[in-house]
Amino acid sequence: MPADHNLTFRAAAHGGSLTHAFVDYGRTLTDPADPVDLDLCMRPVTPAARTSMRAAADAGVTLALLSNTGPGQDRRRALQAAGIADLFGDRVYLSHELGISKPDRVVFEYVLTDLGVDPEQALSVGNNIDNDISPAVQLGMRAVFISRWQLGKCFPGMTWISSIAALPVLLTGKPAEPPSTPHPGGGAA
Repeated sequence: MPADHNLTFRAAAHGGSLTHAFVDYGRTLTDPADPVDLDLCMRPVTPAARTSMRAAADAGVTLALLSNTGPGQDRRRALQAAGIADLFGDRVYLSHELGISKPDRVVFEYVLTDLGVDPEQALSVGNNIDNDISPAVQLGMRAVFISRWQLGKCFPGMTWISSIAALPVLLTGKPAEPPSTPHPGGGAA
């Protein structure tokens, strides 16, 4: 792997060219081990995903949600419940509303055009090689594949992380901040 490989996955504010990240929902922002939230009718955003999305936004990356959905699956409600809807704003792209879904490259082209972003500035983040990774790299985007298990194959323009928690490190090149521990006096250490 070239020494500057990770630089290609850095946010523009941290020496790279990435300004936008298109993030998948299921198994990317959620954990399949979590039960479906009956009020949301979907699995909730995990605490690690919530923290990572805030850190990505703090790194200067504009977030967009790009999710395959069926009628009634409004991911906006889950983002709101997680307290991160503000990070995505009106950049929530749901396949049932658009009438096109991943892996069709047209949905990626649509989002790039809608946001006025060149493929070289955009990162696709997801857990499905066929839906989230392959169409994105075919368009010249970079892609981050999230899986507990590393694939034997890797596409040019793709990297692998085992958890959404590693995304901010990839975008900034800085080690993750350890969580603050409660101080015996009640405040953070």
